[in-house]
Amino acid sequence: MLPSLPHLLLKLLAVCDQEDVTIGDVAALLRQDSVLSAKVIACASARAPVAMTRQGLLLSALQTLGVEKVRAIALNSALIGATVKSAVDWYAIRQLWRHAVITAHLAQALAVKAAYADSEEAYLAGLLHDIGRNALWTGFPAEYVNVQDGTHDEGVLMARESRMLGVNHAEAGGAIVRSWGMRSFLADAIRYHHESAARLTNAHPLLRIVSVAQHLTELDEATPHDAQMLSLLNLTPADAQAVAQLAHARLREAEHTFELNTAAATEPEDTSAREEEGERRRHRADPGRVNPSAQELADQGVREQLAERVRDMVLFDTLKNGMFAAVDNAAWRGALSYSLHAAFGLKDAILFLPHGRDGMLRGVGDGADGLAGQILIPPDDPYSMLALTLRQGQPAHSLQPDTQPLTVLDEQVIGLTGKSGMLCLPLLDAGVPLGLVVCGVDPEEVALLDERLSLLTRFIRQAARALRQKQAAPAVPAPRIEQAGKIMHEVNNPLNIVKNYLRILGAKLPREDPAHGDLKIITDEIERVSSLLKGLLGRPGNGPRVAAPVDINRVVLEVVGLLKPTMLTPGRIQVETLLAADLPELISDVGQIKQVLHNLIKNAAEAMPEGGKLHIASSRLQRGADSWVELCVEDGGSGIPDAVRAKLFQPVITTKDGDHAGLGLSIVYGLVRGLGGAIECEARPAGTAFIVRLPANSKRH
Repeated sequence: MLPSLPHLLLKLLAVCDQEDVTIGDVAALLRQDSVLSAKVIACASARAPVAMTRQGLLLSALQTLGVEKVRAIALNSALIGATVKSAVDWYAIRQLWRHAVITAHLAQALAVKAAYADSEEAYLAGLLHDIGRNALWTGFPAEYVNVQDGTHDEGVLMARESRMLGVNHAEAGGAIVRSWGMRSFLADAIRYHHESAARLTNAHPLLRIVSVAQHLTELDEATPHDAQMLSLLNLTPADAQAVAQLAHARLREAEHTFELNTAAATEPEDTSAREEEGERRRHRADPGRVNPSAQELADQGVREQLAERVRDMVLFDTLKNGMFAAVDNAAWRGALSYSLHAAFGLKDAILFLPHGRDGMLRGVGDGADGLAGQILIPPDDPYSMLALTLRQGQPAHSLQPDTQPLTVLDEQVIGLTGKSGMLCLPLLDAGVPLGLVVCGVDPEEVALLDERLSLLTRFIRQAARALRQKQAAPAVPAPRIEQAGKIMHEVNNPLNIVKNYLRILGAKLPREDPAHGDLKIITDEIERVSSLLKGLLGRPGNGPRVAAPVDINRVVLEVVGLLKPTMLTPGRIQVETLLAADLPELISDVGQIKQVLHNLIKNAAEAMPEGGKLHIASSRLQRGADSWVELCVEDGGSGIPDAVRAKLFQPVITTKDGDHAGLGLSIVYGLVRGLGGAIECEARPAGTAFIVRLPANSKRH
């Protein structure tokens, strides 16, 4: 999908990061944008069926996903927006947004006028009516420029789309909405929104409402109303005028909310043909240069603000994940200290935590040369800034002009920091005080801290939440597991950083660049590695995954594509695939299936050190009423001795030299059994075949 307006994304991301955000707050912004609404509903419908309710489809989808997932969708849209450079494209995106919003308000007003039972459904249908146009532009970016060139008539546009792309935007939009699997005429309303009045005479009211709304958006003061179109809803010209005035008023309110110029914008000149000449002349006066308008400058400022927020969010998420991944208090303290230094330039933080039954705060760790451990802070001290900050629950520093006089205790702590002042960061989670972080600050650092105080406040609240989680978690007594947890934490941090930078790199590439596919494979594999690491310790929230539909043939091709450049091609291994087209639906865990295939292909490659052929086949297996999917991975190696094959799936059974621990096949065996399937090994005339059978439509995971 195309990116959403930066003005809207900036507000949405800010709302999602508020501590007291509600679903209603998010819904109010989402319903102003067709692209984000479509993404949210599509994502929710992929998890569970989303039904039209009295609250509305969008609100129902939001309740399914939650604010954190919507935040991720908005962040992704912002990253996509970073690839749009042309003022012409931004103008077109804004025009699509205006058209969607005004059509939505027209549809809602018409629904009320026609006494249609669900005006919110009509609003959503109007908002999404052109979502297919968005999809075609995204899917065929170069071709769609030619499709739209010089076209101002919707009928001509649809004819061109069908002729040049094989599908028009109404058909594409209807197909998109139909894929959500709802019991509603929403898809039909989008599919037929350009039909003639004669064909719509007896259609469902929702279809007539959206078509009349679309018709009204195309009219100007000099164009008369189509009486036959108005008759679909028994409207008079006066009714149509009143409805249009109301919709335009709502559009102006939306433009004001997002600080968009309500005056009609003129389409910017496409300067791409002059870029080369502009580069040659950019260091000398250019009398032909067109200065940007005030609105273009304002829009550029919004995009810069959005880019800064996205950078902060990527950094924030990376640091937050590091603290939540910490396996104990010591690891959490290390992650906190690193994050404060890396993100905010705050060095040598001193941590004070409750000590004893009286709730006194005492310094912990090795901060301030160990002297902090001799400091006790009474939380009810009426004069100390340290205690006052803890009770108020908001960050504060001692260099503020209105700071109350400091106590000797406060000045002692400042002395430990080695700076002229201190920044106090209260650790507070759900109203429960957990401790206090104190960092030294000098006057020249205060202005920068004030600019990032909002981000710092959100970060320290997440730190408190992570600490409380560590305190609530049962102790892990096994030294080896504890050590594994620390290693997992150290590995997970760079994985998160790599993943976030991959997203930024993807945003810099053109939408049509084939490298996006490679980046997605890398990102998916990083996610899988991260999930495996967390699963080693049975961490909270990382239990069995929810089963979902799996295209097994696609998984095979993805894993082969991942391993080809790194393992198969260098090893002179040719891959032959024979993938059946009639496979039953497989409800399973795609991550675990990938791990099974990865291990089997790696095992096969190692069995052919001089190269050879690797044969992978999928087929359907029917056993009575039960359907199964069968995967066969066959190598052309030297085979496995019978004695070894008898104990093949037990750990540490290997005939390989080098660093192989013999665990791969035992892991595969456990994964396949966990998925409700079976695996066996067969000797072939030349080589060995591993056959995996997985049940179709099984809910086991």
